[in-house]
Amino acid sequence: MKRRIITFLMLLVSWVSLAQSKLITTKTESGKTVKFILHLPKSYDASKVYPVVVGPSELENLNGSYYWKNFKSNDSWILIDAETYKGTGQVNALKAIRKYLQANHSIEGDRFHAVCFSANSSPIFKLVMAAPELFHSVTGMPASVSASDSEYKKLEDVKVQFLVGEDDGYWLRSSRSLHAKFQKLGLDSRLEVFPDVGHFLILVRGQPLMDRLDKFRPKL
Repeated sequence: MKRRIITFLMLLVSWVSLAQSKLITTKTESGKTVKFILHLPKSYDASKVYPVVVGPSELENLNGSYYWKNFKSNDSWILIDAETYKGTGQVNALKAIRKYLQANHSIEGDRFHAVCFSANSSPIFKLVMAAPELFHSVTGMPASVSASDSEYKKLEDVKVQFLVGEDDGYWLRSSRSLHAKFQKLGLDSRLEVFPDVGHFLILVRGQPLMDRLDKFRPKL
């Protein structure tokens, strides 16, 4: 009996920890269905205004994007999993997600902070360049994208940061090159290189990422 009670309590705790994560279905203005996963802070307060970060996901489960997967201690951000890896075709979907959030929650500045990593960085950077009015910032962990200077300059009101491992070869070179290019164009770009780290920035998952994103929150 005692073992059954313990098992039940473990299941209950697991359920509670996931209670703030749910799959949401909404529609674009043209009527196209949009799905995304919404993760609310563990102590969500409807009277508070929250910053929102959106990351790439295939929406296969409720665990979350790689860099906040199973991030149960989050108490300050609304996390969104969406199909941003599909690139510029997701502009209307993001507008629909924002409209849903505006109707149901209080979001900081009515904009997103975008994160991307590795192969999905190019389409997500292009998504941000296609609709910069939807974003406060974009973080490449790491990033590579090729575009014209005129396209890059569309990021003039979007803060950019590159996080990359010192041992990540191509991605280190690409992130450094983009950072230098953006600085030359007068964009707000920052670069952080992690010593003795390769391609997967496990040390940045969860709260360390939120701490870095906090620096890009608008002063309202």
